[in-house]
Amino acid sequence: MTDPAQWLNMHFEGWSNLTPQEKKAIRDFPILWSIFELQATGQNGERPNATPERICRAIENLTADIDENGIQQAKHYFSGRYYNDNGQGTYAFDQLRVHSDYQQYVRNALLEVDVSSQNILLGLLLIINRLRNNFLHGEKASYAFANQLENFRHANSVLMFAIPLWDTP
Repeated sequence: MTDPAQWLNMHFEGWSNLTPQEKKAIRDFPILWSIFELQATGQNGERPNATPERICRAIENLTADIDENGIQQAKHYFSGRYYNDNGQGTYAFDQLRVHSDYQQYVRNALLEVDVSSQNILLGLLLIINRLRNNFLHGEKASYAFANQLENFRHANSVLMFAIPLWDTP
């Protein structure tokens, strides 16, 4: 058998339960992430590698104007997912496992009122970095990617918004 979609349906429990939209969002994510990694962190002859530190540096060096409207839906979604009404991190936020050095960036991006578009984008990209890590290291697969459509839909949207902000390396 050479068709991955067919193989997944037959051999990966739960995959056949996902909607076509879920499967598409999940499959599109690593491609968009790879392009983001190249564009944002592969500048000036550097090897692409979107670690949190490199994401912070890429945002610091970003010269393009950021239209906040392009990322507001993702900010709204992730703030509701990762913080309760009292501003406390949720179980989902704990499972994201943002390193303590970067948690304040995420918190500020999602909860602060007068935060810059640049800082909102930074917080969203740090979240997406953790989604990527959990995706590629099997944690999302451990529950067959169930209930992940909105995570990946918003992550993909932010990545498509962010990629053109950097010039081609």
